[in-house]
Amino acid sequence: MFVFRLVAGITLALSAGSVAAQAIPGLSLENVPGSYSEPVAVRAPHDGSGRIFIVQKGGQIKVVKNGVALATPFLTKSVTTSSESGLLGLAFHPNFGKVGLPHNNEFYVFYTRPSGDPRLGSTPDQAIARHTVPTLDSDVADASGTIVLRIPDLAGNHNGGDIHFGPDGYLYISSGDGGPQNNPHGFAECLWKKPADSNQNSCGTNPSGTQYFMLGKILRIDVDNRGGAATADMCGSNGISPAEYSIPASNPHVGTSSTCDEIYLHGFRNPWRFSFDRANDNLVIGDVGQNTYEEITVQAAGVGGSDHGWSRCEGRHFFDAAGSGTTCPADTGTVAPVLEYSHSSGCSVTGGFVYRGPSSSLDGTYFFGDACSGVLWYATAGAPGTSWSPGLNNTTLSVGSTYGYGEDEVGNMYIAQANGSVRKIVSDFIYLDGFDD
Repeated sequence: MFVFRLVAGITLALSAGSVAAQAIPGLSLENVPGSYSEPVAVRAPHDGSGRIFIVQKGGQIKVVKNGVALATPFLTKSVTTSSESGLLGLAFHPNFGKVGLPHNNEFYVFYTRPSGDPRLGSTPDQAIARHTVPTLDSDVADASGTIVLRIPDLAGNHNGGDIHFGPDGYLYISSGDGGPQNNPHGFAECLWKKPADSNQNSCGTNPSGTQYFMLGKILRIDVDNRGGAATADMCGSNGISPAEYSIPASNPHVGTSSTCDEIYLHGFRNPWRFSFDRANDNLVIGDVGQNTYEEITVQAAGVGGSDHGWSRCEGRHFFDAAGSGTTCPADTGTVAPVLEYSHSSGCSVTGGFVYRGPSSSLDGTYFFGDACSGVLWYATAGAPGTSWSPGLNNTTLSVGSTYGYGEDEVGNMYIAQANGSVRKIVSDFIYLDGFDD
């Protein structure tokens, strides 16, 4: 039986909800070396190197190795940077750095592609590109990449932009609803191509103008099986042939006509940051609200096809759908958030991670934040479809505007802040028998 003593304690206090929050003592933040320009994500390959990679919105990825911030960027990408655009996501292939395994030199980025690209036309869009490293231990990647998937877009905001390989080996991608307020086009509900008209129900029925698709979604693709013909239902392989990915056979809309088969989940406004829970593979999504409510939703592992409610609902509340109160998800048959908070507490949720790292005292704690609130929030993670106890809480840790989170290979968790800092969440418990928690 371990006996422990508190070395440095910081108490977490309830900021919303009617039940008393249980404090997590001994929580503190540790600065990561270096200064960064608008860091939006912290990622790490499972290659045994101990490196962490910090994604900067302006187009660079920086490396911290053996406690040192390397001067030379890992990758520099040409991006548009207006509003919320830029280099927004990074995902290392699960085999990255592992000798003898296929695709072990590959990683993927999500970015807003500059207009005027002569290869694929001049329409601005969101894009996924595959890059490689010259050697498995290289700290500088090959500059040239291959465009894998394109999502036509019409505004500089609501890009989503997070990407992760799931436990099934497929690449998951978040996309926002296109940007205009009040969801005038209904992209998030649409499973097929749609113009930017004022009829939310014109999915596939109005062929005039630019056709937008896959906005307001979580997408899932198989990037390992590529090189085949791009079918009509592969909406993201627009102008890319042969195809640089395939559709997983278990995707929910495979086998139906007039659907973009990359779509895994739909009904999101701007799923800016999402993550997988290492303990149970659940998908945890922070979806940015509009006027009043921010939300965290959870999708059970391996279950696709769900509608997460925007714009009929904003959080648990009615938006487009008729009604009042908090029964919108139940009334519309959509997925209810496990957490929501009003704009009296923040303005733009930054989804985080369920902590599964080396500190057992933090295990099962979901840390997340907000681009406006300036504090670190937590909840106790539960099952999908249940409220995450004890709801919304904040810590006495003022972290400033938060753009993203991340975890390293062993599960330590990091915060990427608007002021250019990256900090590690640590628990200051030390066991008397000499073992650190």
